[in-house]
Amino acid sequence: MNCLGNVMEVLQGLNGQTTDTIYDLFFTEKSIIAAIVLHHSDFMERYHKPDLTTIFLGDGLRRAEIKRQSMRLMEERRQAFKNKTPEEILATHRANVKIDYENIISVATKKGLLSASLEFSLQDHPLKRVQFSLKNSRVAEVERVINKILPGKVLKAP
Repeated sequence: MNCLGNVMEVLQGLNGQTTDTIYDLFFTEKSIIAAIVLHHSDFMERYHKPDLTTIFLGDGLRRAEIKRQSMRLMEERRQAFKNKTPEEILATHRANVKIDYENIISVATKKGLLSASLEFSLQDHPLKRVQFSLKNSRVAEVERVINKILPGKVLKAP
């Protein structure tokens, strides 16, 4: 895939949804593809189905196994993305999102005490605003990418 830039594993969840959803953003020539690498439904049965080990020993072992499976699934999805076009990536999950650059009014990063966000204000799109949460440690990387690709649409923090 011809990508101008990407931000991997730092954007977690769309505004109003669970933060167990992890997206990678792919900046193509005409749009941004927010592709799910881990969705909260990927392991629903594991979270809600205790077994005898969980009952007697607690859920530490189960949580560790879910984390290992999550990491493996994220890596498998990223490997699969490498051989796909942006349209094919978009079709891999019903919750993937495409944001055309021409529909972006503005983009801003916001940094708080414990977390940060990346927010797109949109026109002519079913969602008027798309907001992702991200780790404070990744704000500089995200700002570098958006300033490079969308320089006229980046709002500067006060």
